Amino acid sequence: MEGEHPRCRFIARYTWLKEKLGIEEERLPQADCRQYREFISTISPRFSALVFPTSYMNRPASMFGHTFIRIDGGYESKLLSYAVNYTAHTGTEGGFLYALKGVFGHFKGYYLLLPYYEKVKEYTDMDHRDMWEYNLNLTEEELLRMLRHIWELKEIYSYYYFFDENCSYNILFLLEAGRPSVNLTDPSTLWVIPLDTVRAVIENGMVSSVDYRPSKATIIRHIASLLPAEDIETSLEITDEKRSPESLLKDENLKAKAEVLDLSAEMLELRYLKKKLSEEEYTKRFHRALGVRSLLKEGSEHYKVSQPIMPHKGHGSARLSIGAGIKNKRFFGELKLRPAYHDLLDPSHGYPEGSQIVFADIRARYYDEDDSYKLESIDFVNIVSISPKSRLFKPVSWKVKTGLLRKPHSDGKDHLVYYINGGYGIASEGRLPGLYYAFLEAEGNLGGKLTEDHSLGLGISAGTLEKITGIWKLHIMLKAMRYILGDEHEELGGTVAQNLRLSNSMSLTLELSKIKAYGRYTNTAIAGLNLYF
Repeated sequence: MEGEHPRCRFIARYTWLKEKLGIEEERLPQADCRQYREFISTISPRFSALVFPTSYMNRPASMFGHTFIRIDGGYESKLLSYAVNYTAHTGTEGGFLYALKGVFGHFKGYYLLLPYYEKVKEYTDMDHRDMWEYNLNLTEEELLRMLRHIWELKEIYSYYYFFDENCSYNILFLLEAGRPSVNLTDPSTLWVIPLDTVRAVIENGMVSSVDYRPSKATIIRHIASLLPAEDIETSLEITDEKRSPESLLKDENLKAKAEVLDLSAEMLELRYLKKKLSEEEYTKRFHRALGVRSLLKEGSEHYKVSQPIMPHKGHGSARLSIGAGIKNKRFFGELKLRPAYHDLLDPSHGYPEGSQIVFADIRARYYDEDDSYKLESIDFVNIVSISPKSRLFKPVSWKVKTGLLRKPHSDGKDHLVYYINGGYGIASEGRLPGLYYAFLEAEGNLGGKLTEDHSLGLGISAGTLEKITGIWKLHIMLKAMRYILGDEHEELGGTVAQNLRLSNSMSLTLELSKIKAYGRYTNTAIAGLNLYF
């Protein structure tokens, strides 16, 4: 800052040099670092936590989750603490250009200090993201060392890269500044995934305990799970002002009156936070519901959401698969390597159900019959979000994938094509802990063996993803595509796949598939061992 004494502006370096060189402070020019002292006094650091908001599939920059640091002062409520966040200044840009600039480092990233309650509002209330608070065992001196580093970095930027030098990577530098004895930032891969940085902090012995903060949407779903369908409908009628809260007092058939009003109050607050209600309308409806609620003694004012499995206890982000199978009476061995991150059939422990984020998944096969090696596929990007609709929430399900895939052709052989596929759909929850879904899809293929070197088609896919038990998942999917431009043909197929979790780092898969294209069938069966790391 202009006019600031160098000793105050670079307080971290000054303190380090003074300690290492044994410089007596009295021999140096004096400086009144009033702004720095006010900065430290305002925060009054005592404790800290590494906070991990879970992934949010409908925002590209947040699909892997996020991490930032919470610094606690002398207040009893954590909401009055401060959050240290590293974020890219993207302006109003979005869409493809936003993604491209994020990948190639065209955004400037800054460290920001802001009230913690603002981050809670942003993630748990607005984005429906649960938050995990990994409480750190940093001492007060280590916290001061970290804050001195943050002070020096104010108004200084570095270039933000979505895959490696991202929010989570830059947060690790702050933890290293606080505790120089740990080494968290040495790159071991070409990308940095927020959940992996959480694991790195845990492995370095910096976490003392973990707290769970469910999102507003999670709390609403939990309250709704305690009510029958007709009571949920009553709650929505009150929320929409189609029924008065006072009418519940006269309804002898309604037993869960308190829970109905609690659900309505939560829904009203969420709608207001998402700007679907004006402040005046929200205040009127909310106070009316709470006024009637105060007359009821039964029910609970607080609903304890059971803590799910901690995210860091899920499988590793990378996966190596070794398998063997048969394709139209031809035996083969298969090797797959997926650097990141999670697919629909992987064990669900610590991951959102119905979400798939896959990058650079490579699959190769060896056919013993003719002693040949073949590249079967490379999924450059394969993202699926299966989000069930309900009376309370109506999210959109979507998918997008692109890469290379070996597919049947009109010459009776299989050839590699470049493909891009996308779709929108709907989903609902199944009877078992699982999902039903359907997508309308569009797909394009490019390849020298295709008529006019391309094919463009439309189609539909549908399936179910079920958790048979806590360790056994089943995925059944049917797909039909009609290619209407270029290489005109139809493609019908079905897949039955299952995954059995053996441990946190190992699972078994069995997959059966049948595809009809150009009038011929391709039958494949494969079993594999997955190793997560």
